[in-house]
Amino acid sequence: MAKDPAFLFYPGDYLRDTQCLSESVQVAYDRIMCEHMRNICISQQQLNFFTKRLSEDEKSELEMVLTKVDGGFQIAWVAESICKRKAYSSSRSENRRGKTKEDMINISDTYVEHMVNENENVIEDKKEDKKPKSKKPIIPTEEEFMAYYKSELSKKFPGIEFNIKAKYEQWVFDGWKDGFGTEITNWKIKMKNAITHMKIKYDPNQQAPTGPLAFNSKNMNR
Repeated sequence: MAKDPAFLFYPGDYLRDTQCLSESVQVAYDRIMCEHMRNICISQQQLNFFTKRLSEDEKSELEMVLTKVDGGFQIAWVAESICKRKAYSSSRSENRRGKTKEDMINISDTYVEHMVNENENVIEDKKEDKKPKSKKPIIPTEEEFMAYYKSELSKKFPGIEFNIKAKYEQWVFDGWKDGFGTEITNWKIKMKNAITHMKIKYDPNQQAPTGPLAFNSKNMNR
C-alpha cells in the first residue's frame, strides 16, 4: 500500500505548542512536524540537524514541546494523528480487498471508530442534516383562557373581562404571537404580564362600568 500523503491537522494543538515559541524555534518545530510523515520517531541525530542553527536556549525551548520516547523524540499530537490516519487507511484498504464492484459502491459507508468521535480529534461522518423540529404552541380554548383569568386574576384585576377576551382573539388571529411577533410559549405568564397594563374597557353592547374607561392602546402589543 502506498504511503498516505496526509494526516489530520488540528490548529488547536498546533497553537498550544507554538504560540510561545520564537520564530526560529517554530521553523524547526514545523520541519519536525513534516518529517514525522517519514519517521514517526525523530532520532537524536535528526533533532541535531533540525536545531543546528538554534542557540542552546532555543533548543531547550523546543524540547519543552517535544515528547521523549524510546529511540528519540515526537510531537505527540502529530504522531497520534498520523497513527490514526494510518489505521483508518489500513481499515479502508482491508474493506476493499476481495470486494465486488457492487460492494465498492457502499464502501464509503464504512469507517473506523476514530473517524467518528469528535472528542478523539476525528472527523464526524454526517449523513443527515438533522434539524430540531419546532414545537407547535399550545393554544387554550377561549373558555380555558377566561376561566384562568376568573379563577386566578379577577380578584386583583376586576372588571376587564372584555379586555381579556379581546387579547385572546388578538393572539389567536396573530398565530398565537404577541404584538412584537414573538411566539407565546406560556400563555398564563403572558397573561399575567399583559394584564398589568390593561385598564377597564367596556363592551359597547353592554352598559359602561362606573370605573375608569380609558384603555392604553400602546400596551396592546404586549
